[in-house]
Amino acid sequence: MVESSIEDKKDDTRSYFTWNLEMERVLADVMRDQRNLGRKGDGNWKAVAYNTATHVLSDRFKVQLIGDNVKNPIKLWRTWYGIVSDILSHSGFDWDSTNTCLQLKMKMHGMNTLR
Repeated sequence: MVESSIEDKKDDTRSYFTWNLEMERVLADVMRDQRNLGRKGDGNWKAVAYNTATHVLSDRFKVQLIGDNVKNPIKLWRTWYGIVSDILSHSGFDWDSTNTCLQLKMKMHGMNTLR
């Protein structure tokens, strides 16, 4: 029984794609443009938005992508957004838009500082 599950893993034909920071930036730009074109509704992206992103990224980086390759980082962004939103809902945290990071307000001997 263990052997069959190992064989199933060997026959797994899923393709994994590794993203780099530049690819994520281009994806964010493309999806922002798609949102501005009205290709996002009811909390989900329309198929044309994913297809456009797939074509733009494939052409720009000379890689072969499928729709799921584009959907996965977007799902991850949604998770990160939820985590950051949760942190910001607690007192003592701010968002630094210049450095695009969280700031922690600390009280030290009566002085307020940001870290």
